[in-house]
Amino acid sequence: MNRRGLSPLVATVLLVVFALILGVITMNFGRSLSEEKQAGGESTITVSVSSLDNELKQAQMDYILGRLTLEEYLAKEQEALEKMPGNSMAQK
Repeated sequence: MNRRGLSPLVATVLLVVFALILGVITMNFGRSLSEEKQAGGESTITVSVSSLDNELKQAQMDYILGRLTLEEYLAKEQEALEKMPGNSMAQK
């Protein structure tokens, strides 16, 4: 049996080159995918109005949407917390 195979050094080099090529392909695919998503424009968040069942949630949404300043939000938050029954924060 006079069979010859690849030397360990050549096999290692081939594996490294294969891994690098696979990595480059994956990175290019990921980059093109993220660029497509960014080109799509703004993301949209849908919130059901029926889920805004208390003043605190409403104040949070108004602040997130830019309808309230931080000071206004904090004041409304404190008011809402004081109105909640059994809230230990209202006593602080």
